[in-house]
Amino acid sequence: MRQRWTLFLAISILWAGISCGAISANAAPGDVQKELVYVNENTVVLVDLVNNRVELADLINRRFASLSKNNDRILDVSVLKSPQKIVLLQQQKDKKIRKTIFSYTASLIGESVIPLKIAESTTVKWAAPTGKVNERIMVQNSNNFSLYQYPWRKPVATYNATIKDNGYESISVQDWDFVGYPNLAIKYQAQGIMSNDHFVKTVNLYSKKETLLQNFNTDFQLKFTGSDLALFTSYVYQAVPAHVNRPDAASAQQVYRRINMDTGKETASLTQIFTDQTEPAGWQTEYINDQIFVGNLGEQTWSLYSKEGRQLVAGQIWPKKNNSQFLGYRNSSMTAYFLDNSTGQATIIVVPVQ
Repeated sequence: MRQRWTLFLAISILWAGISCGAISANAAPGDVQKELVYVNENTVVLVDLVNNRVELADLINRRFASLSKNNDRILDVSVLKSPQKIVLLQQQKDKKIRKTIFSYTASLIGESVIPLKIAESTTVKWAAPTGKVNERIMVQNSNNFSLYQYPWRKPVATYNATIKDNGYESISVQDWDFVGYPNLAIKYQAQGIMSNDHFVKTVNLYSKKETLLQNFNTDFQLKFTGSDLALFTSYVYQAVPAHVNRPDAASAQQVYRRINMDTGKETASLTQIFTDQTEPAGWQTEYINDQIFVGNLGEQTWSLYSKEGRQLVAGQIWPKKNNSQFLGYRNSSMTAYFLDNSTGQATIIVVPVQ
């Protein structure tokens, strides 16, 4: 999913990798949040992977329209700009993939079944057709990646993502992103007796070039944005065992970095200092519409930055004392939108930016 956003659980719950987005092992407070897929400045798609529900949120009119049905497992959601379409993949009871296409206003355009049977443990990402290349589906099963296209009988490309390092007891794929051949990004969790680390490997499936990105002091999310890879972190300060990494509150934290896939070099970065003397304390970062939302949990404020790291909005009050989810920002009216689930029924909050 694009924005593979994200699914935040309660503070104390550890996150695990899912098909529609990257997961942070140190979640921000609040109710279960939904994966976000940006459509346009008026509309976003909300994906609830816990309850297998997908909704189109009309930010202007503050209304929701359901896109999913039958409670079938949500596999992926993609948005096309030209032509304007929303593509939803769900796993049917017979293990095949159902593809449903909607307009930007939630009108049904079409539905079909892709005769590719997948296991419950697999994750899937859809890649739109480009030029003479048909639509494709990347399937991840443990450390194995397989790329399929019509007639869906056998993969056109495969990749074994296994990493062996004697310094760890286990290294496993925790999350990944793929928006089209040849670039694949994989996040790993490496566990040892006295360590629990995360790192990223980027792979060009055509040239076989691999780049390993390390030196993360907390968990993170990853998302392809064009030819670049965005990496962004969230963290809640709390007591941890001595062997677990805990960001130093006296030091600036790199909440966002942007990696050029051709060179493997960092092209943009964003760092901030967050106190650990409040309850809660830490930060929450989201990437939507090539903008970076950074919420300061201790100050209960939020700021917004461009993909290059330039500040767009500074120090705004976070609605519901951090317990709301950022949905987007409309620059023309200087208005931000948040999702509030505090009453048990989702509502859209409209916030004028000062």
